[in-house]
Amino acid sequence: MSGFFISIPVMDFEIAIKKRKCYKEDEEEDDQPLNRLSCLPHDIALDILSRLPIKSVIQFRFSCRSWNFLSRDLQLVDMHMSRALICQRLCLIFHSDYPIRNQLHFVEFSDVDDNEIVRKIDTPFAVSMPEFNVIGSCNGLLCLIDSLFSDSIYIYNPFTRYYKVLPKSVEFENQIVIIGFGFHPITKQYKVIKIVYYPSVYNLEIPRHVRRFTHMSSRRSDVQIYNLGTDRWRSIGQAPYRLEKRSSLGVLVSGRLHWMSHWGKYNGRRNRIIVSFDLSDDSFQEIPGPNTGNLRSLMNCHVAVLGGCLCAVLPSYGGNGGHDIWVMKEYGVKESWVKEFTLGVYSPRFIRPDMQKSYQIWRKFLGGRLVRIICLLKSGDVLVEYRGGTLVSYNPDSGMFKNITFQGMPKMFQTIVHIGSLYPVVQS
Repeated sequence: MSGFFISIPVMDFEIAIKKRKCYKEDEEEDDQPLNRLSCLPHDIALDILSRLPIKSVIQFRFSCRSWNFLSRDLQLVDMHMSRALICQRLCLIFHSDYPIRNQLHFVEFSDVDDNEIVRKIDTPFAVSMPEFNVIGSCNGLLCLIDSLFSDSIYIYNPFTRYYKVLPKSVEFENQIVIIGFGFHPITKQYKVIKIVYYPSVYNLEIPRHVRRFTHMSSRRSDVQIYNLGTDRWRSIGQAPYRLEKRSSLGVLVSGRLHWMSHWGKYNGRRNRIIVSFDLSDDSFQEIPGPNTGNLRSLMNCHVAVLGGCLCAVLPSYGGNGGHDIWVMKEYGVKESWVKEFTLGVYSPRFIRPDMQKSYQIWRKFLGGRLVRIICLLKSGDVLVEYRGGTLVSYNPDSGMFKNITFQGMPKMFQTIVHIGSLYPVVQS
């Protein structure tokens, strides 16, 4: 089988067994430490496996038939994900379109060790969808969309290599698609949401290649929802807000997806607002933004997740090139917005002329913005990605940057924070 599977150190198993205090130093059996696992009670064996990195569990699956069966236990699937979330056992997935378009790579990342090796992820659907964008990651599942036509959507577990092709939904001529993917912790449902904007009236005298530039204010919309586990899309009508095209990646916080609205008139003044979509009841809401003292503070804002909280990334007042990071400490409460820190000015590496044409992910799909907040690290540093694929950690206390590089890292990429899991793609 092709892909990223590698040899796993025996030490992974030994450490896990020691944590359960089930490992005894026995020199006579040291030559076969793996065989001990099959002699343990079922619940203890599951507990040990749940402590291993995802790549170790996958390698374990291919060792023998009995271990393969054990690794597919549904109890292990939940236990492994729970521990991964508690321990912040993160993977970074790099989506690259240079030099060969649309490749996925991964690295198991620890903020205290950047000596890991980046490995390529096999994409078994490469023939049917050679060019794609990554919409998001949730509980070990990736949502991918065809970057050429936006008509094919795949849900893919990059470690088990299982994937599901979603059926086609209703399409319109010259449509603009905003899409999101997420999971609600109460309903336990995964959903894909498509917000489609299309011209309300066609003027046949206007050439077809010009019609696609119709302004958003003159477009109608259709909100389409797909529950993972079903085999159909359903429409819930029009969207009450005009969402910005370049914020097409929905940010998942508290079971809700978030986008920035299109520039318009809200609450009596022209600005942009933060819009949420609740995955439990399929409803849109306006999320109050931070009180920055600038009436147009959200004009160049984008939203992200930091430490499990919704955050807003805004250019610093005065145009010094930095970015103010505001965090909503209590979800939905306007007064809980706090200016956490200011991201200092950093000069990312120069993008060579021969790489400019391979700039599509950042230039088009990510809106060409200079900086993206990736995640909060255990050390308190913030992982940041600069336009074109420069990964750094930023210490808010010292204001210092540190370049993050890995062996085998692609040259141009989009970074996705991912938690490797054993979850199946098909959900009931």
